[in-house]
Amino acid sequence: MKTAKIVCAGNVSDAAYRDLCARLCAQFGEIRFEKETDASLVGGFIVLYDGKVYDMSLRTQLEALRNACAQ
Repeated sequence: MKTAKIVCAGNVSDAAYRDLCARLCAQFGEIRFEKETDASLVGGFIVLYDGKVYDMSLRTQLEALRNACAQ
């Protein structure tokens, strides 16, 4: 069984974390999860799975917006 590491903002509720895990299982099949909290994330999460990074953090979305506005 593969393992997915989920890096969450400190304010992610247990219900939101369980929902995320369920959605990942629906997408990829049976997965074992490791949870880590990162205080530098304002909101959202980052999933590291099968050599890929799925970055849904607010920090990354804000950086993308800042870069788009600067052009």
